[in-house]
Amino acid sequence: MTRLTHSKDSFFDLSRHDRVLVGDMPYVVEKAARGGMGYVLLLNLDTEKNPNLTSAFGLKLALKVVLPGSADAEGVALFKRELTVWCGFRHWNIIWLLDIVDTGDAGWAAAMDWAIGSLEDLLKARGKLSLAESSYIMLHLVDGLSYAYIKDRVLHLDLKPANVLYHLKVDALNDKSAASEDSACKFRFMISDWGIASIKQHSLAKIAGMPPSADREQYTFNNFGTANYMAPERFQKGRSSSVASDVFSLGMIYLKMLTGSLPFHTSESAARALTSGSYFTEAALLLRSANVPKSVGRLVLSMVARTPSDRPRDYRSLRQEIISANNRATGWFSKIANW
Repeated sequence: MTRLTHSKDSFFDLSRHDRVLVGDMPYVVEKAARGGMGYVLLLNLDTEKNPNLTSAFGLKLALKVVLPGSADAEGVALFKRELTVWCGFRHWNIIWLLDIVDTGDAGWAAAMDWAIGSLEDLLKARGKLSLAESSYIMLHLVDGLSYAYIKDRVLHLDLKPANVLYHLKVDALNDKSAASEDSACKFRFMISDWGIASIKQHSLAKIAGMPPSADREQYTFNNFGTANYMAPERFQKGRSSSVASDVFSLGMIYLKMLTGSLPFHTSESAARALTSGSYFTEAALLLRSANVPKSVGRLVLSMVARTPSDRPRDYRSLRQEIISANNRATGWFSKIANW
């Protein structure tokens, strides 16, 4: 395991311009960020004395640890469980876990690529995205989730704009799909934060420390997540999650990108609307008000259907439905659907 060393009393005392060693590689702290149970330190490779210095981690590195207030036995176990799931993924649309770093007082840290920003950042800056951008991002998310489910039968269960990160694509400067300089189509979108993932594969669940099936409900986090993006069945005790649960969350993200809104105003009203089903009528009104093409609007509504069996049945068919709905609306979407 790679070791982090620094001159401060604690990992959490590190601040901008402080120098650290990740293994034997020198980095400089750029900034720190907090979110949920996690604390992320963003580092730049220190090339001041050696401009040609290179690192296997890259020029920019993010280190994620559990916040002190969440670092009890359960919080640490949850983080280790996330690392167990995450370390097996190597996909274009899932942010990579590069290494596990021993920080000393802060425990283990997940070393990962430093992304430019999140989908939440884009939506805050722009309100909503174009049809082409929204559908392009949706395909990235579907591909990442499909890989995770086919490989290890893992469901994410906490899909939301804040957990979708992006990088500039390597070929962005020559990418014909980017309609303008500020187009989201020049980015690669990646899924992050697998902390409450549901592990359906028995062998991986065992490695991750899942208990016997009699006690498993407590550890599958079926009623955990962000209420605004949670499928209705996940509010119901005794109902198991499925691919349809993540498809619902994708549908809510799609709705948010296309209209700039969700069919409720607060997390409390979200829970009521989702369990009662009243959100569905409001979602249809939002799509019509935003002039979303009917073929795409119908697809979004099928993704957020109240009953899981009424949603697209798997990621392969969902991917094709996204392309087909957009082609019916624009006639040219397939040109950017196959990057």
